[in-house]
Amino acid sequence: MLLLAQCATAPKGPAKAPDLTLPDADGRPHRLVEGAAKLTVIEFFSAHCPCQTKHDERLRAIAEEYAPRGVRVVAVDSEIDAGAARAREEAERRHYPFPILIDPNGTAAYALDASYATYALVVDRDGRILYAGGIDSDKYHLTDDATPFLRDALEDALADRPVRRPAGKTLGCALTLK
Repeated sequence: MLLLAQCATAPKGPAKAPDLTLPDADGRPHRLVEGAAKLTVIEFFSAHCPCQTKHDERLRAIAEEYAPRGVRVVAVDSEIDAGAARAREEAERRHYPFPILIDPNGTAAYALDASYATYALVVDRDGRILYAGGIDSDKYHLTDDATPFLRDALEDALADRPVRRPAGKTLGCALTLK
């Protein structure tokens, strides 16, 4: 099977995240944005995308490092073949400390203008989107000098500063949506 990765720049999207509830692999409902968290990172996931796989370690590190500071991370699988079995298997295989939420109709992806895997958003507890774009400036070959778009946005938001870069380039595979 040949996988072709397409890249895109973060689109101009909505100013606010929708009030959606999606199930995890065990069927438990999760609100996309929960007011208990200072910030929520919503990352659009693809099981087949090599860019996603390359960024797994960085996503795990972000989730673990920022959780004590009130940041919640969720991955959202909006592809047409999303399901509980795949979400469970992928979360275990990738050692994610956060859930993969299931969105096979693409409701969240369409509402948030997500077209590519690794597209991430930083959302405050009121649902305002503070950042939309890639995790960092790397694609397949991760480097120590990558521009950390997502980390920068989290640091700015947690320090109550305007986010220095509210949009970053997304370098991931095109999502297969309905």
